Amino acid sequence: MVTPNVHAKVMHEIIQPTLAGMAREGMPFTGFLYAGLMIDAQGHPRTVEFNCRLGDPEAEVILMRLKSDLFEVLMHATDGTLDQVELQWDRRTALGVVMAAAGYPAAPRKGDAVSGGPAAADDLKVFHAGTQLVEGRLVSSGGRVLCVTALGDSVKLAQQRAYEGVRAIRFDGAQWRSDIGHRAIRH
Repeated sequence: MVTPNVHAKVMHEIIQPTLAGMAREGMPFTGFLYAGLMIDAQGHPRTVEFNCRLGDPEAEVILMRLKSDLFEVLMHATDGTLDQVELQWDRRTALGVVMAAAGYPAAPRKGDAVSGGPAAADDLKVFHAGTQLVEGRLVSSGGRVLCVTALGDSVKLAQQRAYEGVRAIRFDGAQWRSDIGHRAIRH
């Protein structure tokens, strides 16, 4: 789990030096920079990857917590006035569970009817990644079919809520990890 101290360390040791280095080399960065990290038991972050886009499924948990208007933030980025924006975040924890198609990742099956779903709520959203409408029916169309994302006052509550949502959705061959959030709950 990323504590405020680890967050500050990541910003100071990874993000800010990366941005400063890009600017020094004549390539100042404006946009979304996602740092994929591994954080060891002592709280030391290590960079695994950088992406300059919202990746899937990372985007879902970030967007679930974002209270600011994303369009306005993006407009500030394109106008060069991003420094005038103070993002507003939901204080709750977000947790997302990807529901994948049969055969994922090697050969995901497509065309399975997707049905059910949780009741609409502000603390739970189902993001569609690999679905399409075919003759009025929702069907799977890719490997990562859905990401069921929930907010909670703790990791445990967000986890419980996300898995409630997962259990309400049905499609043949659906698969998902059952351990999302377990490490953070143990700590």
